[in-house]
Amino acid sequence: MTHRRRKPENAQRTYGVLIGKIADGKLKPSGASPHYEIWIKVAGEDFRVAVNVRSVDGSDVLVHYDPDYRLATKRDLAALAAGRGGFAPLGTGPRGEGLDYLRDGLFQIDDMHAIPADGAGITLANLLDGQVERAKADNDAVAIAFGEHFQDRGCDETFGFSPEQGVHDIHMMQGNGGSFADDNRLNGDGALFIRFSKGETVALFVRFTVQETTTEDASGAPK
Repeated sequence: MTHRRRKPENAQRTYGVLIGKIADGKLKPSGASPHYEIWIKVAGEDFRVAVNVRSVDGSDVLVHYDPDYRLATKRDLAALAAGRGGFAPLGTGPRGEGLDYLRDGLFQIDDMHAIPADGAGITLANLLDGQVERAKADNDAVAIAFGEHFQDRGCDETFGFSPEQGVHDIHMMQGNGGSFADDNRLNGDGALFIRFSKGETVALFVRFTVQETTTEDASGAPK
């Protein structure tokens, strides 16, 4: 199984958190690395959150999905949901401000499973479809997406708004080798939370099977 680079090496990256209302969502199965795309609106601005649901070889994505997430994170989810929306950068590294799958106790790292992107039975597409529709019907529901900010001058190819902007790399960003070794970092992992009006929170954590789960405390590189 492989996890090949599809973005320019040494590209400028801004890790942080995007907070806003969900307008729509759908699986986009085309391309080398299919994603579930979520349309986020914040005070007249549009963003797209791109959640990996299948790798380039179609088989090596693992997921921890929790429909009733109750654990604390270093970023207060309730405060984020109640605060100002939009994208806010977060520092990474040993003293970083972001999430860390292997050090924060967010969930049991061994409790990640291969869930098909689409098809019959339980799939990531129908799990996310259900939560997106629920969020659209809840005026106070808020999406909280940790990942890499992107922006382009063109029109968004999935939802049609302009300029194209949003957050991707909604997955673990450490334990990488090969061409993805320069992604490694601490306190800079991606994740998606949807917080509803009564405080219920859905959480989604994603990693690739080729990513090691024992990493250096200074760099996030595999030990």
